[in-house]
Amino acid sequence: MIVILAILAATRASSVGLQPPLLVSRDQLQTRAPFCDHPDGCRSLADIIRSCIATIFLCTWVSMHPNIPSPDERWPTTAWRRAGLMLLALFVPEAVIAWALRQRQIATGLAEEHESESPRIEVEA
Repeated sequence: MIVILAILAATRASSVGLQPPLLVSRDQLQTRAPFCDHPDGCRSLADIIRSCIATIFLCTWVSMHPNIPSPDERWPTTAWRRAGLMLLALFVPEAVIAWALRQRQIATGLAEEHESESPRIEVEA
């Protein structure tokens, strides 16, 4: 993900490089509305929206941790399932919380069911 963001940043960078900051007096700030003098150095509304959508998409993709797939499950099925979970997290985030709570309840039930099967380890103080 970091590589993708670095490539996007490098392609969006100006060929001119870093510009020194413009020195503007207080009078100029009050009399003129802010605008961009150099069109290649400005971000358009579409650029801002595109970067926001990409950031939200990548953060949601990375934050979802589905269960480990079975050995028989092929990668396209796993990718589709993960994409579905990502879309669910984007549009209905409370469903992800419900999913996590359900998994916790099932794990607690399984732990209580199999509690007698695991050996106890006593720690001396």
